[in-house]
Amino acid sequence: MSKFLGPIHFWLYNKINIQNNIVEDILNFSETKGLNLREELYGQYGDGELKSLEEAIDVANIHGWLQDQINRVENKLAAAVTEILKADSGSMEQLKKIFYENGVKSSTLNADSTVEEAFKLISDTLLDGMPCDHAIGVISQNENEAVWKRYECVHGRFWDVAGGDISVYYLLRDEFIKGLLEKANLSYEKVDETTGKISRR
Repeated sequence: MSKFLGPIHFWLYNKINIQNNIVEDILNFSETKGLNLREELYGQYGDGELKSLEEAIDVANIHGWLQDQINRVENKLAAAVTEILKADSGSMEQLKKIFYENGVKSSTLNADSTVEEAFKLISDTLLDGMPCDHAIGVISQNENEAVWKRYECVHGRFWDVAGGDISVYYLLRDEFIKGLLEKANLSYEKVDETTGKISRR
């Protein structure tokens, strides 16, 4: 099977796994609020136990299978967050904490990490559709800062289905990035609604 799978497939599946871990933490939190979202979301979009890529993937339809996995985990995230906030709008701070802590857990950065390494990690961990979507693009990058722009929102349709607010997703995403950078001598700034920047402190 390995001859069918390339590094880009493992790279993308890892990003799906990272978002799936966030969803699982959110579902665990939802249970503390008396919500039973897990059964319904597992029924609609599959459970949170992801097998290794070699075991799980349909090699006859690699692209379609990966796109389906993205759709599942995006729908679960949007639905879980939206339902929790409908039940208790005060849960936002805990949701931010979940994203931040998952950023910390996903990080390989340290105090000596470069801007280039940090931006690569952001690209390697955040799920922005399929590589062919080209949702994010670099505007400028040097040893002191990297600036990127979102050219297409590949997440909004899932939040529409859930009856949620896509701006909530981007607030939570910002917390994930901050978590990634926690141990690095770098800071994150949201320049505007579609532009982000990391720079040396």
